Amino acid sequence: MKTEHKIICGDCVNELKNISVNSVDLIVTDPPFNIGKNYGNGFKDRMKKEQYIEWCKQWLKECIRVLKDGGALYLFNYPENNAYLMPFLDEYLNFRRWMTWHYPVNTGMSPTNFTRSQHSILFYIKGEKPKLFNKKEIAEPYRNPTDKRIKELIKNGSNGKTPYDVFQFNIVKNVSKSKTEHPCQLPEKLIEIFIKASSQKYDIVLDPFGGSFTTSVVAKKLERNSISIELNPKFCDIGKKRLSNLTTLKYFD
Repeated sequence: MKTEHKIICGDCVNELKNISVNSVDLIVTDPPFNIGKNYGNGFKDRMKKEQYIEWCKQWLKECIRVLKDGGALYLFNYPENNAYLMPFLDEYLNFRRWMTWHYPVNTGMSPTNFTRSQHSILFYIKGEKPKLFNKKEIAEPYRNPTDKRIKELIKNGSNGKTPYDVFQFNIVKNVSKSKTEHPCQLPEKLIEIFIKASSQKYDIVLDPFGGSFTTSVVAKKLERNSISIELNPKFCDIGKKRLSNLTTLKYFD
């Protein structure tokens, strides 16, 4: 059974309204952080804080509408932005975890402040209970497999521990051969964890900010369907190329 991967070139605030209510199984997205990045096509990534938060609420409201009951939302941003968005999300979704992506850096060393080396990831679900959480799919090896209690868990079928809420992956531009022109490309292995945890084969994964299209690429590798929305036609072309050159047997970077 083949999967489908739809690329919508347009403004997500408008395009999300064309997606049916309760039709998406999982949302994983990394929106602009309002820090002045050049995303092209006239997008202004430097708004007043209040304007930025209100803009985020606009597209988040549509994300909540299209998400199925029990479906999960993983939202990347800087901690100071996600903190402002949490009261809004708490009105409509069920908070599960505040997580952190920690990455090594060799630039941006401030002489007057501590160096940033993290993004926060908010994990929410729609409704009281998640549709699923595939612990076995994302399990990590036990650190103390000779412990008596761990041996008993393994004996009873456990294949490892649930990952902690801090993930350490290098920045794509530092290490990956598959880096694109997009200024903010996420590591495939990081997105792999969330898609494996909160979806199953042939589910629909949505990313309202396609960007480098890592979410849709990982979805295809894991035999999920995907919908990605991207404002800049140049980045849409990058997404089409990455997806067309991909087979599900290709290794993750």
